[in-house]
Amino acid sequence: MENSLNRVFLALKGLDIKCNVPLSTLTSFRIGGPAAMVMRPRNAEDIRRTIQACSQFGTPFCVLGNGTNVLAPDAGYGGVVIRIDTPLTTPLFVDTTVTCPAGTALSVLARESVNMRLMGLETLSGIPGTVGGAVAMNAGAYGAEIRHIIKSVRVLRNGRVLDVDTKKTDFGNRTSNYAAPNTIVLSATFQLEEDDGGAKERMLETTRQRKEKQPLSLPSAGSVFKRPKGRFAGALIEGCGLKGLSVGGAQVSPLHAGFIVNNGGATERDVLELVSLIQRRVFEETGVQLEREIKLLREL
Repeated sequence: MENSLNRVFLALKGLDIKCNVPLSTLTSFRIGGPAAMVMRPRNAEDIRRTIQACSQFGTPFCVLGNGTNVLAPDAGYGGVVIRIDTPLTTPLFVDTTVTCPAGTALSVLARESVNMRLMGLETLSGIPGTVGGAVAMNAGAYGAEIRHIIKSVRVLRNGRVLDVDTKKTDFGNRTSNYAAPNTIVLSATFQLEEDDGGAKERMLETTRQRKEKQPLSLPSAGSVFKRPKGRFAGALIEGCGLKGLSVGGAQVSPLHAGFIVNNGGATERDVLELVSLIQRRVFEETGVQLEREIKLLREL
């Protein structure tokens, strides 16, 4: 592996690459050992070139945005992390549409759309990830989802840049057809509507609820489980008496049972053991099988 990494490094000369970067600094969980290489692309060609080099020399790669929905391995990652967390251009508003690069923070885009007197993104303003990550996982909050407002995407697929008109059927429960490694979102266009006069108030209200109900003062990766049909994961977990339960440094948040927080020194193993324990107890007591929403780095 060391030899193949050296070959990849040489093949990517001139790109923005850092070596031995702690994954704990790249993820909101603040968990994870060192990544062998982290590459921040300036354009689609940087991404294509990196994937080609990794494929040629048998080196794994993954795509990471803000790392807000990711659990990284304690042992680190012996490949290349392609980190798309910086917008390469500013959002472009045309009438009621907005196009922005994948590295744009979804919260920033939501605020700017409200300032442009448009609605559709305001209830997603509290999601801390990037636009690319939000599209890849069909992010949602307070009844709104990416699939409701997305119009088209520009992606890198099989080494080619493609413009694709999206369909609602392309998106599922925190999944989509636009997820790495097969498809990498480069930019997205959203179809919004003219503000009905209440967009700013709705944005402020969702922000207020998030601050009141979510454990924002401790590292976490957001909602741990997908919402079961007709139910709420947090309510099921709390109903099973699991609020505050800990494994090592990982704890079911006493504030919101749908979150696992890092109370200090939590490891990937702590979190995964706690996830398994929650799934087992909830299934035994309610018959509901909770499905993990947070991603492992190897799944990116």
